[in-house]
Amino acid sequence: MQTDCPKEVAVTPTLAQAIKVLEERSEEDPALAEAVVFLAQEAEEPDDPFTTIPAGARLAARTVNQRRLRARRDAAAAAALDTMQVVSLIPSINDRKGVDRRRHRGQLLAWRSGARMLHPDWQFDPRGGEVRTGLGTVIAALRQVTPDPRSADELMRASRDDLGGRSLVDLFATGRIETVVRLIRSSMDQA
Repeated sequence: MQTDCPKEVAVTPTLAQAIKVLEERSEEDPALAEAVVFLAQEAEEPDDPFTTIPAGARLAARTVNQRRLRARRDAAAAAALDTMQVVSLIPSINDRKGVDRRRHRGQLLAWRSGARMLHPDWQFDPRGGEVRTGLGTVIAALRQVTPDPRSADELMRASRDDLGGRSLVDLFATGRIETVVRLIRSSMDQA
């Protein structure tokens, strides 16, 4: 009897394999190791799922989460231009005030980082030295979903299954503005 099973079958990792992966990752992230230990201790006892999580586990999880958030903020800042870089990139802007005016009109997206304003790089066309066509429309759609520019940037940069792992930034770079706006607005329905 012949079956239609694929030749390669995904094997579920064993507990030992999972523990090995956690050990390797915990070497890089001590707070993760701490969280795993607390969770393992809690898993030993059949407790009520509505009981309070131990303070140590909460602290470890909070530490891991803060580290991940900091890494995401650092990555976003690395992929952004400050105001003076925008001035030097866009020939039609002569000074800082020109960047500020565009930002206040909803023609540029930016967030404050200390004393600087950071503008995500995906807004700019590197070939033409100008903002991408349709940027104002995209920013207006993003503002309907979130008032936070960092969250808007994260939404644009997130890898999406429905785009085969690409992001809205990738789609926007190809000029598919209507599709980007539709997908941004659909994320509002999923929130």
